Amino acid sequence: MWVFGYGSLIWKVDFPYEKKLIGYIRGFSRRFWQGSTDHRGVPGKPGRVVTLIEDPEGCVWGVAYRLPSGKEEEVKQYLDFREKGGYRSTYVTFYPKDKAVSEFDVLLYVGTHDNPNYLGPAPLEDIAKQILCAVGPSGRNTEYLLELANSIRNLVPDDADEHIFTLEKMVKEHLEKSNKNSI
Repeated sequence: MWVFGYGSLIWKVDFPYEKKLIGYIRGFSRRFWQGSTDHRGVPGKPGRVVTLIEDPEGCVWGVAYRLPSGKEEEVKQYLDFREKGGYRSTYVTFYPKDKAVSEFDVLLYVGTHDNPNYLGPAPLEDIAKQILCAVGPSGRNTEYLLELANSIRNLVPDDADEHIFTLEKMVKEHLEKSNKNSI
């Protein structure tokens, strides 16, 4: 069993796996439209984390992890718990960056628009401000955004995930202004 990571599963890999491959899935775009009250925010003051929205022209780069033989169900149960905040799972086709490897199906967690933590679209400036203010049991929401942007940049330097990189730029500008004002 393979699992596709497109958010924190890219940079916060706290589960066992046998192999990982960089690649992409089609038909989706990554957006900071999912609320987080259990990791990067709290009830009443949710953080924002990524989910996928259907987009016929979309392509989302990430990492596929092959779960250890004989431990697939155990690791899947852990991931089901980790992704409990409104995510459902489905299977999609994964296209490895290494063209010598054939496409294959991966398990995908998606926060759908009908789940209670779904926040949906908002102006990017509003999303950036929410990310700047949110903190939860797993840490600051800014850490999530900055780690994700950095990981995407390192994994696939030619991926132009405009949504992520624009938010990263906005948040960094706010942080720099805050640092200058506190000096």
